[in-house]
Amino acid sequence: MADKISNYEYRAPRFRADFRLWVQTGGRQPELLDARCIDLSEDGLAAEILAPAINETLEIGARVLLIMTLPGNSTATKLAARVTNHQAAACGFAFIFSSKAEQNYIHDYFDLHHPSVNRTPE
Repeated sequence: MADKISNYEYRAPRFRADFRLWVQTGGRQPELLDARCIDLSEDGLAAEILAPAINETLEIGARVLLIMTLPGNSTATKLAARVTNHQAAACGFAFIFSSKAEQNYIHDYFDLHHPSVNRTPE
């Protein structure tokens, strides 16, 4: 089955995805929101939040923690991200990498599962 790719000139190619993750909100009363990833890129992901009341919880620009295990991996990872948009239950998140190891976690996934992704030199 061929992967569906959305390619935008201003960001990395996005691939359809389907896996569960948790979105931990920040602030004084953090919440743990159940979510399902619907597309993934090396820069971020889009997810459908399976919990109610995301408008109050996930404001655009808010920093969150994504807790996920990418398909084919056995180890969960936590990645900081920023909410970039949301419509109804769908939210976009941009990864905030704090180390090369975090960035490599995503790059290694794409190298293995989507080797056709062309990266710009760092």
